[in-house]
Amino acid sequence: MYNAASLIVSLIALVLSGFATVRQTRHARSESDMTWVLEVAMRNIRDKEFQSDQRYVLTQLARDHPPDGGMDALPEPARSMTRNVAFTYEYIAIMYALGMVDSRVALGIFHFRISQVWVTLEPYIRAEREARQAPCCPFFESFYVHASGKPAEDVLRSIGLRSLRGFLPHR
Repeated sequence: MYNAASLIVSLIALVLSGFATVRQTRHARSESDMTWVLEVAMRNIRDKEFQSDQRYVLTQLARDHPPDGGMDALPEPARSMTRNVAFTYEYIAIMYALGMVDSRVALGIFHFRISQVWVTLEPYIRAEREARQAPCCPFFESFYVHASGKPAEDVLRSIGLRSLRGFLPHR
């Protein structure tokens, strides 16, 4: 009888320990996600230089320079601005692909911009791949594919965000 009681108490302790471990892991992951968001979104993405470079890429790059030869063939300062934007999104996409951040958080924050920037830079990245005969921004492309396959509203719904007019922002 004493052995059975000891076994039951041990099993309960083991289950509670496992539960506590899972909770601590989730909490650590949540803190990691927040650190990531603050690090990338607040420092890199909100940086005035990055914002200026991104505005140039989205509004003027295609008018000023054809994609022939890729990003590295662009004259300065277009080359530096384009590389800053492309490789910032490549860095974000690497963290997304490696599971370093909750995919819903990454897609929820960057869904609109990742699509807009990829569509603009795709011809330059493809030309860069051709010039290098090597991959260029493969994580960025994969992140775009994931984003384009999921409407932003569905991503936000999966996080549980609400809007004033209902469960999620309506079109």
